[in-house]
Amino acid sequence: MSEPHPDAVERPWQHLHPLSPLLRGGLAFAAVVAYVVSQQLDTLFGAAADDPTRGHLGWAALAVLGVLVAIIAGSWLSWRFSRYRLGATLIELRTGFLFRQHRQVRFDRIQAVDVGRPLLARLTGLSEVVVQSAGGKDSQLKLSFLADTRAQEVREQLMSLAGTADTPTPGSAVAPGDVPTDAAAPLGRRVVLVPNSRVVQSVLYTGQSLFLVLAVPGLVGSLIAGIGGMVAWLGPATLAVGSGQLKRLLQEGNFELLHGGDRLRIRHGLTDLRATTVPLHRIQAVQASQPLPWRLTGWWRLQMNVAGAGRGEDSTETVLLPVGTLAEVLEVIVLVLPGTTREMAAAALLGEGGDHGFTTATARARRLDPVGWRRLGYTVAPEVLVTRRGRLWRGAQFVPHARVQSLRVSQGPVQRSQRVASVTLVSTPGPVSPVVAHLDLPEAERLLEEQVVRSGLARRRG
Repeated sequence: MSEPHPDAVERPWQHLHPLSPLLRGGLAFAAVVAYVVSQQLDTLFGAAADDPTRGHLGWAALAVLGVLVAIIAGSWLSWRFSRYRLGATLIELRTGFLFRQHRQVRFDRIQAVDVGRPLLARLTGLSEVVVQSAGGKDSQLKLSFLADTRAQEVREQLMSLAGTADTPTPGSAVAPGDVPTDAAAPLGRRVVLVPNSRVVQSVLYTGQSLFLVLAVPGLVGSLIAGIGGMVAWLGPATLAVGSGQLKRLLQEGNFELLHGGDRLRIRHGLTDLRATTVPLHRIQAVQASQPLPWRLTGWWRLQMNVAGAGRGEDSTETVLLPVGTLAEVLEVIVLVLPGTTREMAAAALLGEGGDHGFTTATARARRLDPVGWRRLGYTVAPEVLVTRRGRLWRGAQFVPHARVQSLRVSQGPVQRSQRVASVTLVSTPGPVSPVVAHLDLPEAERLLEEQVVRSGLARRRG
């Protein structure tokens, strides 16, 4: 267990909300009660049921009672020994009674701060604060749970202190004592509000939904006809795809993007409300994508790489815009990527060939990508490198020069036969993987050499 940081020694420790055990241990409590009730349903409805206790009903009742008491006691001890504090340079969290854990996150390592409100937490007026830091897979620090007003205050304090550590735009940070107490109070101006009807349509206009349209009648027919083999593989597949689509709908509903000073606030969720605050200078890369079915509606999806985010199952923390019109997407791109113009962004999303300063793939790339080779290419802006690809499934990536971690030139056996190569710009882990495919080999090597210099200069200026 690590020692507390000397800058934080005099800061007082604070407990989480007393109702926190209800949300963490209450579900286990309810599961035990539900199991006991389910075992007695036959008896309650007058059916002759086997006695699973074999005549030892009293001992079984005592065992169940003991389990319930243990759950309650464990939850109380978990709350009693869970404390946190905000020091001068870091936030600390101590948890555990038998197996103790002490976690620390320095303010200058904070990438984003989320405030989550699961359904049970909303009923009790509580929220969960999730601190995303630049680190490994388990780099999150969670405060589960705080009163909602306190959670909003902690979030604003952390973002203000994190911004101070990284020298944000002067005057844009929120002072630790100057925070909104209303959880619904917006931070800055609203950039995009996505209607829920559009979110529903965007989920329906996907290949997964087409699979469900075909699979559900086939599954019902197999059940009626008694084709067990068909049900055995089609049933789980339908359930998996359907649950994934439902999860996406629940996570991306009520989506709102707000801009305030040097940061974004992203709010979303139908049952589990989430509010993520991301400093603009923490965004490592942005990707705009348009699946083939969305060509009919003109919608686009924006995702981003943020250091410390996007490693777990919750991919919503990397969604910058779940579904937006071309005008909305261009507005967001220009907002989060200074130095990018609307004309350049539109050329990356819709254009092809060498217009607007794009360096394109060689004509020999036609043999490697016969449909989309004219879209392959890149262009360089003062602050950003832009790549694009895909004709049917369009995509464009925007990477600030200072955020390029490394570069590599790769050449497979087929590429070698055509004397072309691909350049990969390595960013932090996330959904955005910028690649400039099938350039002439000398052009790929030139891009590599020049981008190394550009990235180095940009990091020194930053």
